[in-house]
Amino acid sequence: MTRTVHACALLAMISASSAVSAGGLWLNEYGDFAGGRAAAGAAAGVDEAMTIAYNPASISALEGSHLFVSAGAIIGDMTFDVGYSEPPNGGTDGGNAGETSPAASLAYVHDIDSDQWHVGVALGGLSGAGFDYGKDWVGRYQATKVSLRIMALSPTIAYRLTDHLSVGVSAQAVYGDLELDFAVPGNLAAVGDGEGSLDGDDITGAFSLGALYELRPGSRFGLFYQSEVDLKFDGDGKVNLAFDRFGEGSEVFRTLATDTELPLAEYVRFSIHQDLDERWGVDLSLGWDNWSALDNVLVSTQDGQSGITTRWRDTWHYAWGVQYKLHDRCDLTGGIAYDSNPVKARDRNAQLPIDRQIRYALGARYHLNDSIRFGGYLNYADLGSANINAQDFGGEFNTNRALSVIINLSWVL
Repeated sequence: MTRTVHACALLAMISASSAVSAGGLWLNEYGDFAGGRAAAGAAAGVDEAMTIAYNPASISALEGSHLFVSAGAIIGDMTFDVGYSEPPNGGTDGGNAGETSPAASLAYVHDIDSDQWHVGVALGGLSGAGFDYGKDWVGRYQATKVSLRIMALSPTIAYRLTDHLSVGVSAQAVYGDLELDFAVPGNLAAVGDGEGSLDGDDITGAFSLGALYELRPGSRFGLFYQSEVDLKFDGDGKVNLAFDRFGEGSEVFRTLATDTELPLAEYVRFSIHQDLDERWGVDLSLGWDNWSALDNVLVSTQDGQSGITTRWRDTWHYAWGVQYKLHDRCDLTGGIAYDSNPVKARDRNAQLPIDRQIRYALGARYHLNDSIRFGGYLNYADLGSANINAQDFGGEFNTNRALSVIINLSWVL
């Protein structure tokens, strides 16, 4: 009996971990003014202290000390349309699996009275996911609830090499927290489904590099590199199953210490900002994410380990945006961004139903005085149909979207 429960627990946790490990694509916006144009041109931006997150070299263009804070919410909307299902899975769609999550960021750039050296620090989210499908839906053996939160503290230093060229580096302390609930199919004497969970957290290091070149005032080029983040979630995997022993009900619980490696891929962004005149400016970004490098995920327990092939592929990022100065105190911005699909339908998992992504953004900023600026943006993300063609069930999300509502405040100290 114990051997059977152990096998169910280990296999369920391994299969449930694979999609989360390869997914959770990087956030593209961090609550700042660039978020109002879907982060187009962000690696060439010099708007406020949060530019650290897009390009550490950008702080070399800021004069004086700068403080930035943002807060808001990300509102998810996801409903699954069942296409087919094997008898054990049933046909329940799970209702709306989207959740509302808070969003916040903080950044500070300190004036050290040097023409060449500049320092700052940023705190904000790097990636995340949150879904709640319910315990009876058709894909419950993959997941019933998912919560993945990843954030980083990024001390930063930049150096101005010439009047036109600056470089910068951020050393990142990354914290990740993973919680995953799923159903375990009953077998042998088990009566009905069991329940399983996998949770853990980790703190690890990473880094980012950047370069900023200003050809002339209002004409800038930015290049940004984010290293891979190797998270290893040390935690517990738990499974409980109900059994019928000669008409007498009982439950068996099993807890396994787990180490789950869930890396985030390295990526590159290249951005251009160009002022067209005193009122109009345009922004462009191109990017590449190395998701194909994540070809194996390792899940370990005290009783063994297993590698899982993820079959993810590289993704491409494109963004275009504009800025418009309505008057001396008010700036408007808008943009659109596209990220390509990292996974085929047969390899996609309900724990992170990532497809191609299209984001539409509108933002505004108002100068209260020479030192304080208040702003915000709306960002609507179309996350695609995210078809799932698993062996025991399949279908697509007839709604799969998210709305980010963010406000921010920045000071020149």
